[in-house]
Amino acid sequence: MKKRTLSQEKIIDCFRELAEEMAVQQITFQHLAKALNIKSPSLYNHFKNIREVKTALTAKLLTELNDQLRRVLVGKSKGEAIQAYAQTYQSFAFQNQAVYELLISVPHTNEEILLEGIHETNQIILQIFDAFSLSKEEKVHRSRELRSMIHGYLSLRFLGYFTNEPNVSPEESYVWMIDDFIATLPIK
Repeated sequence: MKKRTLSQEKIIDCFRELAEEMAVQQITFQHLAKALNIKSPSLYNHFKNIREVKTALTAKLLTELNDQLRRVLVGKSKGEAIQAYAQTYQSFAFQNQAVYELLISVPHTNEEILLEGIHETNQIILQIFDAFSLSKEEKVHRSRELRSMIHGYLSLRFLGYFTNEPNVSPEESYVWMIDDFIATLPIK
């Protein structure tokens, strides 16, 4: 690839592709340069270091996730909205499994763009809870509960759990978990 065609977007996309082959934490500028068929110093014209590439990719992932969530939630409320949120989040995580760990590492950063993106994701959940009879504090607790269930389930699935019962699919368990959560919410 020639330098004049190199862009931040191409570097981010390359990182995403490399993550399908190797662990996110192992990817270096040297790996990116080799995959892009350039010399690694060319990358410094676009990013200071690999951390900046990860930050840019994480910001892109958050934007994509939040856009998908907003689209799917149009016209939905209460339990239907929670189901749509959970299903969309799960689908997004599986589509981006190789780089999913970047999303769950956001709290460990002070990068404003990432904190804004995750705040937006959390605001989407809190808005869903406006349809239920919950205090502000209860909405925060329920939001944390829902996010913990979703992240916990996804983490276990990615590690290979839930495969010993051939007659009960992991997907059925996920739907059951979300439905059970919804059943505990007080409706206005």
